[in-house]
Amino acid sequence: MMTRIAVNYAGMAAAHTDLVGSWTRIEQHLADLEVAVAGMSSMRAESLQAYLTLKARWDAAAAERQHVLRALADFVEGALTQYQQADSRIAAMFLG
Repeated sequence: MMTRIAVNYAGMAAAHTDLVGSWTRIEQHLADLEVAVAGMSSMRAESLQAYLTLKARWDAAAAERQHVLRALADFVEGALTQYQQADSRIAAMFLG
């Protein structure tokens, strides 16, 4: 029995692009939030402290999420490259 592996190069490339786009959009939303909060100079000390405490947690979670998205994007891109190289080597064997 022969094993068959089917690879969708366009789908893998699109997945990589989508992952990169996701972390770019997230970074932009977080930057927009920073600007919005910075404009709230009338924030009371207790509110500001509560915000800063939560922000530290959000920032840590965002950094972890961004790390995971980047790792996934890198993995998909690496797999795509390896599949393409394998296809090229196999095609070269048949072309002699």
